[in-house]
Amino acid sequence: MYYSNSCFVYTVIFILGYLIIIDGYEPKSRVKRPRAPEPPPENDVEQDEFDERNNPLNTNFLPPGFLSPSVIEYLELGKSIPGRPGTDYPVLGTVPYTNFYCDEQQYPGFYADPESRCQTWHYCDIDGRQTTFLCPNGTQFSQAVFVCDWWFNVRCDLSKRLYVINSRLYGRPKLDPTRPHRTITKQLLEDIFNDE
Repeated sequence: MYYSNSCFVYTVIFILGYLIIIDGYEPKSRVKRPRAPEPPPENDVEQDEFDERNNPLNTNFLPPGFLSPSVIEYLELGKSIPGRPGTDYPVLGTVPYTNFYCDEQQYPGFYADPESRCQTWHYCDIDGRQTTFLCPNGTQFSQAVFVCDWWFNVRCDLSKRLYVINSRLYGRPKLDPTRPHRTITKQLLEDIFNDE
C-alpha cells in the first residue's frame, strides 16, 4: 500500500511538472528578421576635399552630458591646429624607438630626432645619460631654439645641421675665474640708491 501511494504521488508530481513546463511553451511560427539596410552609395568626393575638422563639432548622436565640457573643448582645440595630422605633422602617442644615441653626439645638450619627424627630442646629459621626450601633437622640436614649436615653424630637415648649437650650452666661461669679484662699498651703495 505504501508503494502504490508513493507511485501515485510521484506520478502526480511528474504530470504537474510536465504541465508547468509546457504551459509557457507555445509553438511559434518562425519569424524572419528584416535585412540590414543597404549601405549608402559611395560619394565621388575625394578625401582631400573633406576635412571634418573644419566643421562644427556634431554631438547629436551622443546622449546629453556624455562628453564633459573639457572633452568638448579639447576636441574643438584639435580643429584649431592647421594642417592634416599624420601628413603635415606627426601624431605620436608614445615615444618611439629610434637610432639616436647620445654616445654618438659630440656635445651634451638638446637634440631633435628626425626619425620621428622631430616630434621627439633627446636630452643628452653631461654624464652621457639620455632622456627622451615627446612634443605635443601639432608641434615639433625646434633645434634652433630648443623648444617644441608649431609644426609650420620648424624645419625638421635642418635639425642635424643645427646640432652644433649645443656646443654653446656647456662651454667654458670666458671670464677669468681668478679675477676678484667687485666688493660692495658704502660709496657704491650710495651711488646706486641715491638718485640725486
